[in-house]
Amino acid sequence: MLKRSGRILSRAVAVILALSGGALAHHGVTGKYDASVPIVLVGEVTATAFSPPHPVVTVRVDSGDLPDGELGRKNEYFGPPVVRQEDVGAERVVEFSPVRMFYDLEDRLKVGDRVTIVALRNCFPTHQLRSTWLRLSNGEVISYEGDWARGVNGCS
Repeated sequence: MLKRSGRILSRAVAVILALSGGALAHHGVTGKYDASVPIVLVGEVTATAFSPPHPVVTVRVDSGDLPDGELGRKNEYFGPPVVRQEDVGAERVVEFSPVRMFYDLEDRLKVGDRVTIVALRNCFPTHQLRSTWLRLSNGEVISYEGDWARGVNGCS
């Protein structure tokens, strides 16, 4: 009887660990985000979603120039913020950290608003963009420190 209970417990633990591994990978705990090239996206919001697992903002990038002022949290980056020319004219989907401050933007951030976002690219496929820093059209900065997503110096 004890052997059978031990096998059942072992299987249950294995299932829980397997399932939680997928959740951890999705949430960036085991992911790597390239902090050597912080990506600046300046443009118009074309879509938003404020439901779990992440707040998501889609931006049509319309500027190839770095905007004036502070961009992101420099102490968390290994390189200077850049505007990638391949982003200009394209729509980019950005996931934000799943924390209250970004979910609370649902009533404040609307399609048509102009934003500046500093995002990091995931080193692993699907190479999604993830951000913890956003400047609203009124100049207000929304910035979250302590994200689980690990910033790395290049994706080698």
